[in-house]
Amino acid sequence: MIDLLAVCAHPDDLEVCAGGIFIKAKREGLKTGLVILTDGAASGYAGPEERGKEAVEGAIRLGLDYFVQLDYPDAALAFCQETVQALIPHLRKAAPQLIFTLHQADYHPDHVAASKITQAAAFAAQLKKYARDGSEWHYDAILYFSADLRTNPQRPQLMFDISDVIGEKSKACDAHLSQKVTGFALDYSQSLGRMAGVPYAEGLYLEQVLMMDKVAGLLKK
Repeated sequence: MIDLLAVCAHPDDLEVCAGGIFIKAKREGLKTGLVILTDGAASGYAGPEERGKEAVEGAIRLGLDYFVQLDYPDAALAFCQETVQALIPHLRKAAPQLIFTLHQADYHPDHVAASKITQAAAFAAQLKKYARDGSEWHYDAILYFSADLRTNPQRPQLMFDISDVIGEKSKACDAHLSQKVTGFALDYSQSLGRMAGVPYAEGLYLEQVLMMDKVAGLLKK
């Protein structure tokens, strides 16, 4: 069972948007995972094979316990029954408590599709018809991260200070050498940090109530 599972459109989405959160989760002893939906090859800087190798290296640097990359075409990801059905088995296998995915206000159509696919697959995967072994699984919440403050008018409802792991986040982003995303990722984390009053931060968006059973969880430590 995975504690945190991210579903992303592209190989570098998690590292850029929430790599620090996932690194901190590993430090806290939690199990983390990632499902990438596309081959990430539409940028023109690298083909599917190279991007696949970069994705594996990124997963290693994040210390992920569960990792899968599907091969839907980059820049053409569709929200449809095929993609929803393709994700369901991975949700059942990983059985995460928390699911992370991209925000539908993002500029990239693949991000919007990935978000919708995740929502639909997460709902369906809880149904008994998909429990081949008879087991039950229900997730606690879906949390969203965004890659673009320009097109997303909302502010994140949750902020994480990632200043103590920014070096590790940078190294994880460096795994995607062909995309040259590290500079953008650090600038983006600085922008969120200024919003939160810390050097570097990552933000999450909520679309449902997030239950907590410890008041201490509200305290900054």
